[in-house]
Amino acid sequence: MNLSFGNRALFVLVLSFTGIGIHAEEKNPMAIVTANFQAADRDGSGSLDSSEFPALIDANAEHKIGRAAMVKRFGAYNRAFNTADRDGDGVVAWSELMTKRPEHEDH
Repeated sequence: MNLSFGNRALFVLVLSFTGIGIHAEEKNPMAIVTANFQAADRDGSGSLDSSEFPALIDANAEHKIGRAAMVKRFGAYNRAFNTADRDGDGVVAWSELMTKRPEHEDH
């Protein structure tokens, strides 16, 4: 994924609204999240099923990205997966992580 500066800023903003948020101390947290997503996608489908999703959470937790550490600590993988799976098709696509959530949405 290669994004312009403007798109990178939007990406960081969108991740914060999706609950992923960016709190990583590394210089390029977007690259970390992208790499974590790709690594978690074991079957190369471009999306994460419920068995792949915990790997994304765990990797993001290690890098102190967003609420991942809290999800991991409380074992709330299913709740996080269901929240991220915006269209309810049983997988979390990258585009779903990029979708801004309404402020009043409570999952």
